[in-house]
Amino acid sequence: MNPTLRQLEAFVLCARQGSLTAAAERMGLTPSAISLLLRQLEAELGLRLLDRTTRRLQLTEAGRDALEGAERVLQERGRLLAGVQGLAARRGGQLVIAASAAIAAVMLPGMMRVFVERHPGIRLVLRDVSPDRVVPMVEEGIAEIGMGTVGEVPTGIRTETLLSDQISAICRGDAPLAARPRLSWAEALAEPCISVVPGNPIRTLIDETLAAQGRSLEPAWEVSFFATALSLTAAGFGIALLPGYLVGQSPAMGLVALPLEEPRVRRDVALISRAGRSLSPAASAFMTVARQSVPARR
Repeated sequence: MNPTLRQLEAFVLCARQGSLTAAAERMGLTPSAISLLLRQLEAELGLRLLDRTTRRLQLTEAGRDALEGAERVLQERGRLLAGVQGLAARRGGQLVIAASAAIAAVMLPGMMRVFVERHPGIRLVLRDVSPDRVVPMVEEGIAEIGMGTVGEVPTGIRTETLLSDQISAICRGDAPLAARPRLSWAEALAEPCISVVPGNPIRTLIDETLAAQGRSLEPAWEVSFFATALSLTAAGFGIALLPGYLVGQSPAMGLVALPLEEPRVRRDVALISRAGRSLSPAASAFMTVARQSVPARR
């Protein structure tokens, strides 16, 4: 038994209009075509649904029982089509984004505000996680897109550099160093340094960079979170060794990022998605907002 939506629509219209002619006008068909759809439906169900008289169609007992179910099926079809059309027009649906905690704190809020203003019907779900969880969440389909830093790109993952950045010395805007366009690692190490604790990917990158130069980092302060390091910097406790984008996205703190050189250490932020999978309209729209929200790539 496999009645078609067309047959169900013809049955519901005939039942509600009481006339083949009226139903035919609503569906843009001829009365004979409507009659054929009804006969096919009754044959599929093995039941007579409508009694036909010379003046009017009347529901049988079986027809009355079937009418509610047929209307429910058509209503669900209508809701499905409306939902799909809403997704295509970026008016509805849900988008899950995974981002490292630092990016979620300093970069995403502005992007999310712009996105919600443009697409108020789409529900955004933010998963702020440790940096090593962003790619797996996209791989596992928990999040459709991710934002973070990626080392070796796994098979099945597609990345797009959103912001090309490097490790910087972050200081107060009124500090003597703030007038410098850049700083060497040797010059930075001469200052009281604020760093994240060992084990953090940024700290590992810094330690490896310095070890290659025969140097080591002896920070004045070690903290677990970027936000704490930036707050200590703003309070005048020293310079923070962190990615420069943290300052560019948080101008209210009055901090300045001096790119560290000799050597320059890249730490790029990427948009992450699954390769070989088409993005939903919502995800495509968010990526557009993300690209428009970051400073020009260096």
